[in-house]
Amino acid sequence: MSIKQYHESDNIDTFVPNTIYEPAKELCIHRHYWGPNKSVLSIIENRCSEYTNVLEIGPGVNPFKCATHFIGMNEKLSDYVSVDIDKDVFPFETNYFDFIYCRHVMEDIQNPDFAISEMIRTSRGGYIETPSPMIEITKNVDAMEFSPLYCGYIHHRYIVWSNIQKNEIYFLPKYSFILDQLMKLSDTSAQLINHLINNYPVYWNNYFLFNSQTTVIMYKQGIHFSMPTGYIDLVLRSVQESIANTDYFVQHILNK
Repeated sequence: MSIKQYHESDNIDTFVPNTIYEPAKELCIHRHYWGPNKSVLSIIENRCSEYTNVLEIGPGVNPFKCATHFIGMNEKLSDYVSVDIDKDVFPFETNYFDFIYCRHVMEDIQNPDFAISEMIRTSRGGYIETPSPMIEITKNVDAMEFSPLYCGYIHHRYIVWSNIQKNEIYFLPKYSFILDQLMKLSDTSAQLINHLINNYPVYWNNYFLFNSQTTVIMYKQGIHFSMPTGYIDLVLRSVQESIANTDYFVQHILNK
């Protein structure tokens, strides 16, 4: 199946390979998969279909259709609540929401641990989606004129991944100049990553369902610029664990 067919079919079952990945022949990135995956979105919408109060954080130009409340700016909406989620307590009672939907927001802000603590306080659970670590360490993904200089999306502050089974979500500060060194370590690794994100669009994102027992783990401390080895080890770990988390999400959440 071609890249275009993978994108157009949007069939989640075809996205997770059952065999060892073959390295891609070309280190070329196909920018098709930033938007919501239709299969993933459908599952989350079905979960929310019976809920009374659903909050979306950062609705952007395409609001989540099941949301009844919104936090953040939007070009189409007027009924959102303006809240600085980096520092402001959400103006809602504890467990007010049945569900919170948050897609491509947590990697942008300074204090995602605070924001998630408020999400946990004000809801019974929810969904967080962020770009995959594989995307954040890959060039030619964002901002065409600067794409050879930066890894991933230029404006993102964190590499984010999660473990649904452990109920943990992880945040690692994103330092593009160190990531650039990482991608030079192994052509084989770069080929493998490019093959995955070009041929299996589901790996463009990391998917997480949170609840009141979720643990947020921040790696803000202990990053030494003169000795980036430990940082690179964490980045490599984030890639491996995000792939495993996505496989689990597809097999146990989407294919229930």
